[in-house]
Parts: sequence; structure tokens; C-alpha cells
Amino acid sequence: MRPLLNTAIAALVAASAGPAEAETKGGLFSQINITSDNRYQGNSNSDGHAAVYANVHYWRPDGWYAGLSAYQVDFNDPGKTSYELDFYAGRNLDFDHHKTELNLEGMYTAFPDNGTFGPTYDFFQAKLGIRHTEGRLTLGAVTSFVPQASYGSGQAKRLEGELSYRVTPKVTLNAGVGYRWIARGEDRAYWNLGAATTWKTLGFDLRYVDTSLTRTQCGRFNPGICGPQVVATLTVFLPPVLF
Repeated sequence: MRPLLNTAIAALVAASAGPAEAETKGGLFSQINITSDNRYQGNSNSDGHAAVYANVHYWRPDGWYAGLSAYQVDFNDPGKTSYELDFYAGRNLDFDHHKTELNLEGMYTAFPDNGTFGPTYDFFQAKLGIRHTEGRLTLGAVTSFVPQASYGSGQAKRLEGELSYRVTPKVTLNAGVGYRWIARGEDRAYWNLGAATTWKTLGFDLRYVDTSLTRTQCGRFNPGICGPQVVATLTVFLPPVLF
């Protein structure tokens, strides 16, 4: 399960270094995740199976950041694609005493071992996100644009929102909803609802995930990859390298 990136960045930095240190020091922040299903915009990128993914994130106190994410994937395709790499960079702009954050980002997604004949799976996307925290409640939204989506699917646009409520310092309730438009393919709505908790260097997220796609639209060979699913994710926050 992939949360909004600007929300994930804040959680990663705060969990790894602590809120006070995170505001004054930059550095490398890393995590390793094991998930029961690698869901992206509602659909499974791991053929409905468990997957591992990791992230190394460079963050600076002035808001500039860059990073690399690696995901285990299984598209059940002739090329036997097995992993995805996301290279990203951007900047966070803080307003209203850090209550509101604007996020600008560019990301290139590559599938280095894809051997499927035809157009590339690789694509670039530009993102604009906003996040506001008021007390225990945090609201986030992101929109993205892809000039040429995977395998010649044409332009793709996305609008997504996420809400989290901090029940205790260690427990949050989360909900998200989004819609993706694509030139050649099936447009879809997707949503999730769940909770997350942290303990020392561990995090655990449990969510119900679903999409608007029918079994026919999803794919006759594996209709379960976009159907309802409960997704569990365990995260290990690695020690940060501060400088």
C-alpha cells in the first residue's frame, strides 16, 4: 500500500530522526517494507501476492529532497518483469508555521528487467501535492500528470486525497480516495480505509483497498488484482545518517 508521497516523507523523517532533529538536520532516511499486496492506485503490482519494497530518502532542512524507491513487482507478463525503480526529486514549501505544506515533485519510474516486446513500461510523472495539519487531523491531496504512461497508454492524470486522524501519538486512522484518467485503458476510482501504528523502529499499516473496475475491466486472466483486498504492511525504519 503506497500512501501519498509527501505524507510518507514526513512520516519517514519524523519516525527515523524525531521531530526536533528532523527540523534542524538533513540526511539520509531509509526504510524497508513487507506488504501482503503491492497496490498502486488501487491495482496490484504484485499479482495479488506479498512483496518487498525499500526507500532511501535524502532530505534537507530547506525543503529540497531526492530519493530512490525499489519495489518487487509481478505483472504476470511475457517479459517476467520483477522489479521497479522510482527516482524522484522535489521540494516542500512550508506555510502557516509548518501547518500547511506544498509539495512539488518529478519522478521517473523504470522497470530495468522488463523484456516484454513493444513500447516501454517506463514513464515520467510530475506531481503537485498539498498537506494541512490542524491538531490531530491531517488532510492531503495530490494531482499528477504522465505524458506517456506504461506500454503506450498515452496521457494519464490523477487526483487523490488522503485523511489521517491521530488517535494517540503512536496510532492513526487513515482513509484515501482517488481517480485516474488514462487515454488508452480503463479510467478508475480507488479508495482505502485503515489504521497505522508505530513501535520503536517498526511501523504497521492495515487497510481495506478497492477500485471501481469490474472483473471484465480488471482482466480476464486475473480479475483479483483490482478487487477488494485487506492489505497489511510492516515497515522497518533504519537508523538515519544525519549531516
